[in-house]
Amino acid sequence: MPATEETPPPTSDPPIRRETAADAVEESRAIERLAGRFAETGLSRMAARVFAALIVSPDGALTAAEIGQRLSISSGTVSTSVQYLSRLGLITREHVPGSRRDLYRILDDPWPDVFAIRGHWLREFAKSAEEEIDRLGDGAPGARERLAVMREFALFVMPRLDTIVVEWRRHRAAHAPTGRG
Repeated sequence: MPATEETPPPTSDPPIRRETAADAVEESRAIERLAGRFAETGLSRMAARVFAALIVSPDGALTAAEIGQRLSISSGTVSTSVQYLSRLGLITREHVPGSRRDLYRILDDPWPDVFAIRGHWLREFAKSAEEEIDRLGDGAPGARERLAVMREFALFVMPRLDTIVVEWRRHRAAHAPTGRG
């Protein structure tokens, strides 16, 4: 039936999600499970919880007050965590027009940046090993050998991380969805 003045045209807005208590409980459990995994990779427990809360939030973005409420943590803890995640390049901070609040948003694809952080860490790892090999001299052959293996591992892995990131970006470009939704 064609649209008339009495019948408004259909919109593309998604239906409003009505959150039930069961949805909230499952979201909370998902946050804690993900946070546990992120903490295992080196994020602080609170930063991992904040990061997980942003991932599972409907829009991938929350205000500091919303983060604190969802996680039952203080505003100071939220502030410390979002500053840390921002420095890592995993989230962004956006000003909410007409408000004194900021919105913290997870990047659409932060994972290559996570690998870039690991690549930087590996470069420092190799550099430290090399410096310590030079400092120890010939009097510590066992330590020098272990440090040489440490350096060799880092130098072996670093270019592979770069290759993985390049291949991932190609994959994302080839399989990018036509719209968000």
